[in-house]
Amino acid sequence: MKMKSRRIGILVILVILLVLSARVGYAQGQSPITASVDRTSLSTDEVLVLTVTVNAGGLNPPQPALPELAEFDMVSSGTSSQVTIVNGEMSAQMTYSYHLHPNQAGDVIIEPISLTLDGQTYTTAPITVQVIQGTGTTQATPAYEGAAPAPGELAGQDFFVEADADNPSPYLGQPVVHFFRLYQAVDFFGQPQYEAPAFTGFWSELQPDQAQYTTQSAGRTYRVTELQTVLFPTTVGSVTIGPAGLIIPGGFFERDTALRTEPVTLDVKPLPADAPAGFDGAVGQFKLTTEVDTTESKVNEPITLRVTLSGQGNLNAVPDPVWPEVPGWRTFETQATISTQSQNGQVGGSRVYERLLVPEDAGQFNIPPIEYVYFDPVAAEYRTTGTEAIPVSISPGAAEVPASPLLISSGKEEVEQIATDIRYLEPVPPVLNLASPPFTDQGVYWLAWGFPMLALVGNFAWQWRRRHWRSNIAQVRSSQARRKARKALTQARRQQKDAYTAAGQILTTYITEKMNHPVGGLTHEALSNLFAQKGLGPDLAERVETCLVASEMGRFSPNGSDPRYAESLLRQTVTLISDLEKAL
Repeated sequence: MKMKSRRIGILVILVILLVLSARVGYAQGQSPITASVDRTSLSTDEVLVLTVTVNAGGLNPPQPALPELAEFDMVSSGTSSQVTIVNGEMSAQMTYSYHLHPNQAGDVIIEPISLTLDGQTYTTAPITVQVIQGTGTTQATPAYEGAAPAPGELAGQDFFVEADADNPSPYLGQPVVHFFRLYQAVDFFGQPQYEAPAFTGFWSELQPDQAQYTTQSAGRTYRVTELQTVLFPTTVGSVTIGPAGLIIPGGFFERDTALRTEPVTLDVKPLPADAPAGFDGAVGQFKLTTEVDTTESKVNEPITLRVTLSGQGNLNAVPDPVWPEVPGWRTFETQATISTQSQNGQVGGSRVYERLLVPEDAGQFNIPPIEYVYFDPVAAEYRTTGTEAIPVSISPGAAEVPASPLLISSGKEEVEQIATDIRYLEPVPPVLNLASPPFTDQGVYWLAWGFPMLALVGNFAWQWRRRHWRSNIAQVRSSQARRKARKALTQARRQQKDAYTAAGQILTTYITEKMNHPVGGLTHEALSNLFAQKGLGPDLAERVETCLVASEMGRFSPNGSDPRYAESLLRQTVTLISDLEKAL
């Protein structure tokens, strides 16, 4: 019994380690957080830049915890993110920049910075900085590296969005960075919803880079969130990128705010007409290299040829190299391995091909060179990258053993006697009894192996649901309309706010979000037509209009100060929303 319990415990531990294998990799390998400074010696007149980098497997890594920096004054801070896609696996790198002004001279120690990831805490090494007394003239605060100047249209608004591109006249297939910037001077009530353009006529990357910084305009400080999406034009001529949108959620008594950018128009130029032979549409800056696992082999023993195409460009869509013929060799191809990375608006990486070459004859051979023709959009010219021939030496394979002449003539084989005694074996019993049934025959063994698969399926379903909700904003708002309305009504009762104003605003907001159509300002006939389109009866439209009129007139009615009438109107609003929810 003790042995069985010990086996079960060991199995449970193995399953837990299997599920968390990706997470414990941080503990065994490099720490996911690092910290550095731009200098280790400065004066009290200068500004120190502390950079903290967080590398995590997910797309939303946690924020590091700074120690108490009593010897510094925080001047400004900025955040940037980089999303990397390698073989289909996405990971994020967050970079936090802190501009620190020392307030005293001496040797200052920046204590370790901590990060809690998957229940484990990681820390950086302490950093020692020598600070000497300055002249009293403080150095100007450096601007964030990715910061862009405030647009002229930004004239004191609470929120503002804009979009532009870094290259208004790219070549066909040349990467273009689309920028979306949000300027905010006040905090949001909830999480805003970003609506990306359709990017029709472009090949776009799935995950944009993100940067955050601050800027000044009209005497106000704005926090800027910048999204970068790398695009590759696929059509020639004037191509328009539609407006990008942002929905800012309102409060309980405020409507959502919808912001949209202006369209961005690009003039995509065709590639020059003097394309050399062998050009198949590759646009970018590439390099081709080859190598073999051995330069000496035997007949029918394969040699692995590795071909690597690396550089900057759309490696997911560029054509494969043209393989030269190798007479006297059999060739077996494998699928290419693609590794891409996106950084600072540039997409690059490599494509690796492996080919098995099997020689059929012995001798000295050359694996032919390979050429790759591409168009360099920076130099605006066609270029060719190629490899050198690789000499290999092939020796004859293992010789076959000739048959014995005696056996050929007689057709019989001689049998050599090894021993003269015969050792008898005891008969095997029909059933072998074990001391205890094997652990692999127990149900708990196979049930435990199903845990990782269930966790994987659950994670996939959760990620799919998140993507589904993000791409169906109207559906999300409609499904949450009743919950938000009931919460707002409860808050209005608890805080004893103007019940008449609250009832009208809550009912209007509910119908707007539930039907995805603005209700404010609609006439009785327009409201009845809208309800008829949704399959609702005219009585509900009449009740809604009556409730809205009562909420508007109740503030000026002689009975408006009577709390009984206000409570009655709130109850009617709750009942009306419940009936609308059932009908819809």
